[in-house]
This record gives sequence, structure tokens and C-alpha cells, in this order.
Amino acid sequence: MLICIALAFLFLGCDSKGTTKDIVNAHITRNSLKNVMIALELYKNEFGEYPMTLDELLMRKGITERSIIEDAWERTYHYVKIEDTYVLFSKGRDGKPFTSDDVHSR
Repeated sequence: MLICIALAFLFLGCDSKGTTKDIVNAHITRNSLKNVMIALELYKNEFGEYPMTLDELLMRKGITERSIIEDAWERTYHYVKIEDTYVLFSKGRDGKPFTSDDVHSR
């Protein structure tokens, strides 16, 4: 019985970071963020600066699939261009920026 409870917690349980699904979503999002960062660097190499928005990245590169700029919770990444750099992260499971569940590429 105890083993069944432990297995249920492992597969369906929660911890301080959310459900197991949220933990998996964070890992997927972290990897996806790295791809967006590569796309931003390629954009900068081609156009001389980072885009003002992620939509501009898609539009100028002719990309119609919006999911590449969305996290595993299907929310658009938080992106702000600041002079010659940018801030990019997922707002995490709560969908609010600058909270403890935000996901960064690391």
C-alpha cells in the first residue's frame, strides 16, 4: 500500500514547484528558451539589432508558427529589448512575470 502511495505521489504528486506536469513543462520550456535565444542571435546577425518584439522576430523571418515563442503552458514568452540586449523568460505556471515559478534558460 505504501509503495502505491509513493508511486502515485511520484507520478501525480505536487511539490513546492507545482505538479509533476508543471515540472516537466519547466524542463521543456527551459530547452525551448534556448532555441528562441538562438533565433534572436540569428536575427541580430541578419538585421543588426534584436527585434522589438517576438512577433517582429516571427514576421521578419516569415515564420507563421507562433508556438515557437510560447512556453509549455502555451503562453508567449516574456521578452523585452533593452538597448543592445534583452530579457527573455517564461512566466511559468502562474502566468505572472517576476514570481518564483518563472522559467529562465540558465
